[in-house]
Amino acid sequence: MNIQIKKRIRIIMILIIIMWMLVIFRFSMDTSVESHTLSDMCVQVFNRLVYRLTGKDLTIVISPSHYLWIELCFRKLAHMFIYFILSISIMIFLFTFQLNMLKRMSISLVFCFLYALSDEFHQLFVAGRGASLFDAFIDTSGAFLGILCALILYCIAYTLFYKNKNKIS
Repeated sequence: MNIQIKKRIRIIMILIIIMWMLVIFRFSMDTSVESHTLSDMCVQVFNRLVYRLTGKDLTIVISPSHYLWIELCFRKLAHMFIYFILSISIMIFLFTFQLNMLKRMSISLVFCFLYALSDEFHQLFVAGRGASLFDAFIDTSGAFLGILCALILYCIAYTLFYKNKNKIS
């Protein structure tokens, strides 16, 4: 890959990473009521999907405590998802440098973990929110899954590129 393409990819990925970090920061600015409302909306969409597929309304067939547990799962999956995307973006950026794969993975994971910690610290200053080391670890687990996904996609792209390059030669 020539240096101009690498530079363009790097600039684009830096912008995407910064944008995504701002998205995460923005979600962290939501008060506990706003955050709960958003999670509840997601659970309601899930409930409608379940109803369409099974004909069962979750608000009726399960207890309120189980319904709250489903909402909690959605909240934690949202944590994982946003860091999943962040780590993939960082990995794409790091693929443009001559680093060994373990170093790329480590940089991405440490960066995501540190950002998760700073995000939890930020939540200390938001009404009704608090910091949770557990949430930082959930965020980091999402980042780890993103790194694995990026590696799989990288291996597929690398294989296809070199397989097609050999056919052309």
